[in-house]
Amino acid sequence: MLGYSLICRSHAPAGALVLAAALLLHAGSAGAATCTTLSGNSSTTQTVSNGTCTVDPGVALDIASGSTAAVTLSSGTPASPTTLINSGTIEITGSGSGRAVQSSGTNSVLVIQNNLGATISTNNNDTIAAGTGSTTVASVSLTNAGSIVSAAGGQAVNFNKIVNGAANSVVNSGLIKATGSDAVRPGLNGSVGNTGTIWAIAVAGSSSDGIDAQANSGAAITNAGNAGSGTGTGLIEGGRHGITGGNTDQTTNGAFSMTVTNNRGGTIQGDDGSGINIDGFNGAELVTVVNHGTITGNGVTGDGDGIDVDGLINLNNTGTIKSLNAFTASGVEFSEGVTVGGGTINNSGTIEGSVAAGNASAIGRGITIAGVDKDANGNPIPVQAPYGAATITNSGLIKGDSDSAIIFSSALASGFSHSITNQAGGVIQTGSTTAAAILTAADNVSISNSGTIDGSSSGKAITGGSGNLTLTVLGGAASILGDIQGGAGAVNTMTIDPGAGNGFAYSGSISNFNSVETKSGNVTLSGVSTYTGTTILTGGTLILSGANRISAGSALALNGGALTLANVSGANAQTFAGLSLTGSSAIDVGSSSLSFNSLGTISAGKSLTITDWSAASSPDYTFRLLGNDTANSAFLTLISDTTIDGVGAAYEFDGTYTDIRPVPLPGTLAMMISGLALLGAARRRAAV
Repeated sequence: MLGYSLICRSHAPAGALVLAAALLLHAGSAGAATCTTLSGNSSTTQTVSNGTCTVDPGVALDIASGSTAAVTLSSGTPASPTTLINSGTIEITGSGSGRAVQSSGTNSVLVIQNNLGATISTNNNDTIAAGTGSTTVASVSLTNAGSIVSAAGGQAVNFNKIVNGAANSVVNSGLIKATGSDAVRPGLNGSVGNTGTIWAIAVAGSSSDGIDAQANSGAAITNAGNAGSGTGTGLIEGGRHGITGGNTDQTTNGAFSMTVTNNRGGTIQGDDGSGINIDGFNGAELVTVVNHGTITGNGVTGDGDGIDVDGLINLNNTGTIKSLNAFTASGVEFSEGVTVGGGTINNSGTIEGSVAAGNASAIGRGITIAGVDKDANGNPIPVQAPYGAATITNSGLIKGDSDSAIIFSSALASGFSHSITNQAGGVIQTGSTTAAAILTAADNVSISNSGTIDGSSSGKAITGGSGNLTLTVLGGAASILGDIQGGAGAVNTMTIDPGAGNGFAYSGSISNFNSVETKSGNVTLSGVSTYTGTTILTGGTLILSGANRISAGSALALNGGALTLANVSGANAQTFAGLSLTGSSAIDVGSSSLSFNSLGTISAGKSLTITDWSAASSPDYTFRLLGNDTANSAFLTLISDTTIDGVGAAYEFDGTYTDIRPVPLPGTLAMMISGLALLGAARRRAAV
C-alpha cells in the first residue's frame, strides 16, 4: 500500500503506473512492510514496532501463501505499547501457513484490538500468538469485539509460551473460535474475560478445548459480565472440555492454581468432556470456581463431569453444575456433577450427575470426593485418598440421578476429616435403587442435617465406611428418608437436636451406632433400629412409636428429657440392655411397660417420673430389671426417687426379674380393703 500511494503521487503515464504498481506489489509480497495505516487491500505482510498499525473498515490484509505472519508485532513500552487496531480483515488464506498476528523480539509491550465487525483468521496455524519460540513479551493485551477464527490446526489465541510472568489478557465480547484445536490458551497468570463466545470445535483426533491453560498456573477466567442483574451473557464451549489445564508433571510439587468465575447468564460446557477439567495429582493444586450460571459436561466417548478437579477446589455455586452423560466401552463410567480431591464446596444451586437415556455404561453421581483414579498416561489405578479435607455446605440440590449424591469413593484413609452441612431447604438426594444418598469410606466424616437427605429410592439415606461417622440432626425442618447405617468397626454417633417446640420424625432403621442422643424437641422413631450402642436422653422427648423400635442390645441413659412409648399394647413394649439415670428424667410407658437387662450408673437426688401405667395392660410391673436387685444400693437409690403415676415405687423379685410397681401394690390394696370390710362385718355381727 505504501508503494501504491507513491505511484499515485507521480506524473507517469497510465501504462507505466500499472507496470510500476505491479512491480512494487510483487516486491512487497517478498518482504514485509512497516504498517501505520492500511486503507486499501494488501497482500503484503506487515510489521509494527514502537507504533500503531490501523486496518480500516472494509480493508483486507490477505496473505495467501508462505509461512510468515500477516502482522508481526515487537517492542513497545508500557507508556507507548506497540498496537494493532483492526476494523477490517486480517487473514491467512490459500496455502498460507503463517499466523495472522505474531509477536517478535523480546520484552515487547503489545496491544491488539479487533473491533466489532472485524475479522482475524487463519487456515493452518494459530490465529494470534504471543511469546512464541524463543521470544518473550513483557505484556500483551487482546481485546476482541469481532471474530478471531482458526479454521484448522491451530489455536485462535495462543499465549501458552508466556511463561515468564508477563502480563497477558484476553477480553472478548465477540467470537473466538478454533476448529480441531483449543480456542484460547492463556499464558502464566493470564486473564480471560468473556461476554461473547469462545468456542472450540472438535475434529477426529483433536482435544479442542474452549480455554486450555495447559501447565500455566494462575489463570483468571471470567465468563459473562454481571453476577447480580442476570443480564450477562457469555459462552465458553469446548469440543472436549470447556475449560482445562493443570500440572501433571510429577517431578514437581504439583503446584497449580486457577480461578473461574461464571456469572449469571454465562455458560461453560464441554461437548465430549467436562465443563471444567483441571489435571493434577496432589493437594498443591487449588482451583477456585464461582458459578452463578451453568456449567455442564457431556461424555460422548468418555468421561463428562460438570467440574473435575484432581486437586483441591474452592467452589461457590448458586447456579447449575451438571454432568449430562458419560460413556465407557467396558466396565462402568461415572457421570459426576463435581469430582474433586477435597476442598470447600458451598452450594445453593444445583449439582447433579445424570446419564443420557438408554446409556447403560454409566451412572450419575452428584459429588465425588477422592484423589485421582488414573496415572499420568491415563491408565487406571486404585482410587487415591483425598488430598485434603472436604467441607460441603448445601442449601440447594445435590443429586446423583442413578448413584449417590455425595460419595467418598477411596478405600484408602487420608488422615483428613471431612464435613457435610445440609442447611434448611437443602436437599441431598439419590435416584438410585441401590446406592445411599451419602456414602462415606475410610476417613472420618461429620454430617449436620437441617434439610432433607433423601434415600427413598434405594431405602438408604446414609451409609458409613470404616471411618468414624458423626451425624447431627438440627432444626424443625430436618428430614431423613431411608436407613442410616454406620460402618462396622467405626465409632459412630448420632445426635438429634430439633430445638424446643420442634419435631423430627424418622421411620427408617439406625444401625451400627455407638450412641443415639436426643437433646431437644419431639423426636419420633417409628422404624426398627438395630444399633446396640447407647440411647441417650439429655433433653426433649424421644417417642418410640410401636413396640421394640430399638434393639434390646441398646442401653438407655437418662440425663434429662423424656421417653415415651406410643402405639403399643400389652406388657414389655421395649427392652433395653441397661438403665442409667444421671439427670432427672421422665418415662411415659403408654399403658405398657419396660424391661432392662442391667443397671448402670444411678446418681443420687435425680428423679425418675413414670406415667401412664395400666394394671390391665401390664399387671405385673411398670418396669423390671433382670436379676435380683433388691439389695443393690444403686437400685435402692433409684427407687427412692422414682414415682409411678404420682405415687412411690415398690418392688419385689419374682425369681427372674426385680419388678417395680406403684405403691401400694394394686392387688394388696384390694385385699386389704376386702379384709377390712369382712372384719367390720364380723364385729357388727358379734355386737348384735
